[in-house]
Amino acid sequence: MVKDCGLLVGSQQIMDYLGLARPSFTEFVKMGMPAVSINGRWYAHQKNLDDYFLALTRKTMKEIPEDSE
Repeated sequence: MVKDCGLLVGSQQIMDYLGLARPSFTEFVKMGMPAVSINGRWYAHQKNLDDYFLALTRKTMKEIPEDSE
């Protein structure tokens, strides 16, 4: 039996896990999302992503962007 180690391989797998579209994925990578591209393939660990978004969403917004939902 193989235990799930939480590793996500490929940008599509990462985007599916987070429920992101490509433009959002790219923006979060630029903002420091814990993912790495090695030889053209993206890798991330679920726990690192969860921790990143927990920390990111602890911040408060001073202004509401015009294009927010």
